[in-house]
Amino acid sequence: MAHQLSRDLTTLEYVVLGLIGIKPQSGYTIINFFEEGAFRWSASPGSIYPILKRLEKQDIIAGELEMIHETRPRKLYTLTSLGEALLDEWLKQPPAVMPLYEERDIALWKFLFAESRLTREEILHWLDAYQEQIEAYEVSRKIFQAATEAATEEFNLAPSIHSLLVTEAIIMEINTQRTWIQMARHRLSGTLDDSNNNIES
Repeated sequence: MAHQLSRDLTTLEYVVLGLIGIKPQSGYTIINFFEEGAFRWSASPGSIYPILKRLEKQDIIAGELEMIHETRPRKLYTLTSLGEALLDEWLKQPPAVMPLYEERDIALWKFLFAESRLTREEILHWLDAYQEQIEAYEVSRKIFQAATEAATEEFNLAPSIHSLLVTEAIIMEINTQRTWIQMARHRLSGTLDDSNNNIES
């Protein structure tokens, strides 16, 4: 069920919701997560704190002051029911393949957050949809590449070494994503099969 908001949330806002969905977070712990560099993203205090303020104002998250020391309270944020619903809707959407490099990181964020939010069947369905997106993009890429090669041959133009290298980089990225999806699906399916066998026995 889609929820109506006065504006669409940004990808960074959804990532913040995902982090809060794993466990309650403060602005400081969220910034530290980005600074660890696990993903190719960065976020400054100047972007995170305004996001937290906006999300709290929209009743998507709720903040509560917690006293660490007597003189140093911090605000811990949790998801509201609206925040949980919005996050789950976002997690179930398969990532688009383009722009390729940015979307790969978004896919990994979603996969990380999905562990505590979605069922195993929903995650497997998400992986299948992601695979379909990649295959559809690969078909489009091959059609475009064939048309480009035909035009190059027609006008007797030598292919650019840079364009060839860019194409090869894209192909390598696609193959990497495809391999990862197959590996993830195999491992999760195996875990699901083991769980079902334990229930039956």
